[in-house]
Amino acid sequence: MKSRLIALCLFLVMVVALVPGVMAQDANLCGNLSGDDCTALTTAITNTGAATSGAFTLSSVIDVQSDDPTQAGHITIDGDGKFSGTAPMSMSDMTSASSDPTAAVQKATEGLKNFSGAYNFTFGLPTEASAMTGGQPLTLNLIFVNGVMYVDLSKFPQSIAPLLTQMKLPNGWAGLDLIDTLTNASGMFSSMASSATSGSGSASSEASTAMTDLPKFMAAASKHITFTRDGDTFTGSVDLNGLASDADIQALMTASAGSDAKPMTDADKAAIESLKDAKVDFVFTLNGDKLGEVKLTVDIPGSTMTAINAASEDSSSDSKPPTNVNVSFDIKYSGLGEAQTIAAPDGAPVLKFADLMTMFGSMSGGMSSG
Repeated sequence: MKSRLIALCLFLVMVVALVPGVMAQDANLCGNLSGDDCTALTTAITNTGAATSGAFTLSSVIDVQSDDPTQAGHITIDGDGKFSGTAPMSMSDMTSASSDPTAAVQKATEGLKNFSGAYNFTFGLPTEASAMTGGQPLTLNLIFVNGVMYVDLSKFPQSIAPLLTQMKLPNGWAGLDLIDTLTNASGMFSSMASSATSGSGSASSEASTAMTDLPKFMAAASKHITFTRDGDTFTGSVDLNGLASDADIQALMTASAGSDAKPMTDADKAAIESLKDAKVDFVFTLNGDKLGEVKLTVDIPGSTMTAINAASEDSSSDSKPPTNVNVSFDIKYSGLGEAQTIAAPDGAPVLKFADLMTMFGSMSGGMSSG
């Protein structure tokens, strides 16, 4: 079974919690909620996922603690944005993206034609990474209009300025024609996905199958979720040990591994048992018939990390797993369904795929000659 089962369970729980509309499609994760409460929650999530315009703010923290400073890290992500014309991510979209890259590229290309968005993110980086940005946080301001993605390069750290100069990019807004790029690079993406699938073996197969079988996973996972409701607030928690121990979940993972499936070892069982000390909690707050806020917190103690590390085929005997991993995510929605005004930056140059390849070719040639 291997510890991939644990990783996939965590991944799929986060997907369901953070992608509006997924929870209410084909199956639900209402856990112990009554029929009326389940309907209220899933209706709000479905309506949020179906909203083709709106705005949001988000705040997230990823904190990895370790006795080895090189393995520790603290990352913060703060942002806001607005969007218009977006199509909700459905379960079929997620499945096609994992199993058919060509179809995923085609759908993304069509979606971009009618999509507009403006996003502002600030990343607080761990010490190792912040050294590359001169200790400054990484600010990313993006605008999407008519299939073009614009980036405000003036907000990049000064340590990156020489690279932008080498690439002959302006100190301001610059765009990339995503439709042209995706169309011309679709063959490359398919080839990379094929290589990744063949190279990663059963892990890739399990991930793809897990997405395909998401409705089955959700139905089985619902047994291990407990909710309480207080007015418009639904507070839920996941029994990770029960989830990873569930016979239906394990059967799905075994089927996806195919000929690579192996019997569960004592280390695997110990890793699953250690999940009793890990916590995954989330809060859905309703705003009328839509979501107003979603919070997710994950707390994995060192004892669980040690057990998972011992069960991993890739771990070494002298490796030191983190002593604690904490993840928090908070997103607030506003103006869902309301018109949003988003315009392209004036005078910004727009690169095509050919320009991108020429730029990278020049850089490679310069580095080789140097």
